[in-house]
Amino acid sequence: MVFNDDLIFIHIGKTGGISCSQYLLKNLRTTVYNCHENAVEATRLLNRPGVVARQDTSRHWNLAQSLDYIQKFNGKSLDDFSRVIAIIRHPVTLEYSFYQHMKKTEVQKKRGAASAQIFRYANEGFLNFVRHAGYHTPGMRQDDFVRIDGEIPPQVELIKFENLNTTLPELVAPYCRTDADRVVGHNNRTSYQASVEEELDDEILELIYHKHQYMFDSGLYSMALA
Repeated sequence: MVFNDDLIFIHIGKTGGISCSQYLLKNLRTTVYNCHENAVEATRLLNRPGVVARQDTSRHWNLAQSLDYIQKFNGKSLDDFSRVIAIIRHPVTLEYSFYQHMKKTEVQKKRGAASAQIFRYANEGFLNFVRHAGYHTPGMRQDDFVRIDGEIPPQVELIKFENLNTTLPELVAPYCRTDADRVVGHNNRTSYQASVEEELDDEILELIYHKHQYMFDSGLYSMALA
């Protein structure tokens, strides 16, 4: 999570959230709060006056968790913010990115035995992973991150990962310094040896549809990748 007096950023996993966080921390009007488990060191490296580390937090808190923290921290509620933004991603490439991430040797070493089951699903192939692995944050679909009492508040703006470089700077410009960067950039990118299209079949697509039904039924995405 990142926030200032105007805006809250909710970080959904595997959607370019690290890049988005870095952009906001560099460009939002200060004071800006950098909220995750390693925020102190990350903020030191950023070296921007007015960015404050809050390490008693979590990078992937949903909106309800974030608002609860903010209310206890400074008394602000949802109505005190102009925007809540979150990056969403086509469910097919989201699943594939999560799958490839969980196959990485360094990720498996870092997470250890507690994640052994999901590593096994990843090692058994994309179909088995989609069927059994659940979501990047257990039990949380992309839209669940920004729901309050089952509804998406009007302050919420969902930005597509596929259009991140053009959409994000324009959307947050009113809340940024006057000389803000116009390009987001990309950090923490996962490289693939094969394309997602090579892995897809009708069974996988059907599973993905049912796992991410709101993303399709709402019209945000179609089943086609192009």
